[in-house]
Amino acid sequence: MKLVNRFMDDSKDLQAFMWGPIKILKSVDNTEKWGWLLHVSLSLPLRHPTWPEILAVKEHFFGDQDCMMVLPKKEDYVNIHEHCFHIWQCPEEWGIR
Repeated sequence: MKLVNRFMDDSKDLQAFMWGPIKILKSVDNTEKWGWLLHVSLSLPLRHPTWPEILAVKEHFFGDQDCMMVLPKKEDYVNIHEHCFHIWQCPEEWGIR
């Protein structure tokens, strides 16, 4: 996996990676309700990532942590890239473990 760019501002550190044909963005986002959460998006230009590709990216960035892929309600849905999937860190307050 190759780091290709890094953007920093007061609210987040955004890193861009390439892993073969997969584009990956990693950030730690300050969510209004749950505070700082790790967020990783992955996309390919012409197809959805496969489940093994999603799992490999999840393992690389989150290890054995609980994570989630959210399907938001219509009013909150953003589709900037047709083949992009998002993986989020689960808030500790949810007590999943």
